[in-house]
Amino acid sequence: MKRRRRTFHPPRRRVPPVKTARSRSAAVPLRMGALRVTVCGVVFVALIALKLALPGALVGLRGTLGSWLARDADFASAFSAVGHAVSGEDGVLDSLGDAYVAVFGSEAAQEVAGRAEIEAVPDAEPEPASEPEPVEIRAYPEHAAAEQRILGFDYTPPLTGAVTSGFGWREHPTTGRESFHYGVDVAADEGTEIACFADGTVGVVAESVELGRYLTVHHTNGFVTLYAHCSSISAQSGDLVRRGETIARVGSTGNATGPHLHFELHEGEDYLDPAYYLSQSGA
Repeated sequence: MKRRRRTFHPPRRRVPPVKTARSRSAAVPLRMGALRVTVCGVVFVALIALKLALPGALVGLRGTLGSWLARDADFASAFSAVGHAVSGEDGVLDSLGDAYVAVFGSEAAQEVAGRAEIEAVPDAEPEPASEPEPVEIRAYPEHAAAEQRILGFDYTPPLTGAVTSGFGWREHPTTGRESFHYGVDVAADEGTEIACFADGTVGVVAESVELGRYLTVHHTNGFVTLYAHCSSISAQSGDLVRRGETIARVGSTGNATGPHLHFELHEGEDYLDPAYYLSQSGA
């Protein structure tokens, strides 16, 4: 029998393609192009975020934001500027500035720059506050005393209530003219008891158009008290009265706008401010 002769064939190896200079030069631009597109995309996103979120400088540009984004952007110039930044031909800040102008326009860039300059200007110094006009203090008329004097005897407030008109110049509540008020007005309900200010002797018990029903009480050391606009008076002229004793009741007789006590304190010819002696009992 004839033997067949077998021929041995070694396995074929896969030979990688040889990269020629031409293929390598074609791949480099592809990789650079992809890199450039990626970088430009990131830069544009950053620019848009910068435009929307930059504090201070772009706050006042909201009204024109739509027109900026809707305008025709020069993307060719923008890509060129970014390419210069990537390749190192120009400075990064200058290239990004050129790209910003290409996308959003020169007007937006000028407006941002103008607002930045305005914000950089320091605040103007406030104008000095004008001095208040001096308040005219009118002098008291003769025999009206503003100071507190020592009475030298025990006393008590004739009535407890709100002081509706104090001692001094005022606009008269019924005439509307400026006049001096020689006592204090204490508001109270009609018929409220009025106590005697201090021990003394009842002087005048009378009635007038201005004061209504009123009475006076003479005390030691030349002091006299007056109680006016009373609805009724229980004491009579010449009576000895004690501190705190009821001598009259609150009313609105005479020239009055409501029930109250008009109370005066005299020392000889001088009218004293009764407010010093209404807060509490004393001597």
